[in-house]
Amino acid sequence: MANKKAPLKTKRTAVQVPLKGVDYKDTRGRIFRVLLPETSPDSDAHKGIVIGPPALDTLGLPSEVEVRLNNQLHARRLFTYEDVKRRKGDVFGALQAALRVDSQRVISLYDSDKK
Repeated sequence: MANKKAPLKTKRTAVQVPLKGVDYKDTRGRIFRVLLPETSPDSDAHKGIVIGPPALDTLGLPSEVEVRLNNQLHARRLFTYEDVKRRKGDVFGALQAALRVDSQRVISLYDSDKK
């Protein structure tokens, strides 16, 4: 019978890296809050872990409305599920603000018909 060696068990230890929150604007103009290691420069924000707002593309909004809504959610610091559950009024306010520009465009169409 061959002498079998038991596999080596290595103990992994988790290393905790202090993180900092940084705001990041992507190429479409959407602003996100991301986490970076404290030792990383803020210019590495595009590599960070996104805290929020979440991706809104599944809502099917026009691109510019999606960007405005994203930035309104960010301005109100609505990053997590817990944030939006606690502050539903701010979610509604973000929606209103994001659509306000479009409502002004509709009103101006009526105004141009008057002339």
